[in-house]
Amino acid sequence: MNNLCYEFSNMIFNQYGHLNPTIIIYGSNVYNESSSDLDVCIMLDSKDCQEYKKSIIYSTLYFHKIHNLTIDDEIPHENKLIYSYQDVNYILSHNPFYQNNQYIILDISKTPEFLSSFEMKSRLLLNILTTDHLTIGNEKLIYMFELKAWKIILESIIQFNHLQNPTVDEVLQCMYTNQYTGAEGEMFLGYKKNYKQKEKYLKLHIQQYLKN
Repeated sequence: MNNLCYEFSNMIFNQYGHLNPTIIIYGSNVYNESSSDLDVCIMLDSKDCQEYKKSIIYSTLYFHKIHNLTIDDEIPHENKLIYSYQDVNYILSHNPFYQNNQYIILDISKTPEFLSSFEMKSRLLLNILTTDHLTIGNEKLIYMFELKAWKIILESIIQFNHLQNPTVDEVLQCMYTNQYTGAEGEMFLGYKKNYKQKEKYLKLHIQQYLKN
């Protein structure tokens, strides 16, 4: 994890430690790479989430400003930075890809309406929990969330693509790319082929799922 992530985490715990936050660091920041912005999310108790959301977003934007980091607000910070435990539990018990008794994984629509929607928030959470990341806080709880997220993602991919006796490589390719439209990466499920460590992490978890 790069130094800025450590500094950001310390800032959050110094200012909001009384809320018992859990911070998840994901993306290229996990591999000690320099980044134009920080890929982080913060999980809080539902009541605290509502009360302190604006303050935490302000502190995060200010941190980016003083460190000359890009403020990426394509997805509103309200929709990606902070998750209440209530939101997480709801998302993990309501598969966003299963509707009307069928599995459907749509491509991402980069419209303000979609990027600020609860579906986008749900899909981003699933991606965060199933890609390589670092947890600072309640690791046991996040581990339980990870198991549920992996079940949703892999079950959805296998059913959506009608895979019979799938291999690890087949599932991985379907995570990267929509086999019906060709959309990939951030335009599909958010999984990118930019780090060998990422692929190794994904393959390990796919393999574990297929064995069960």
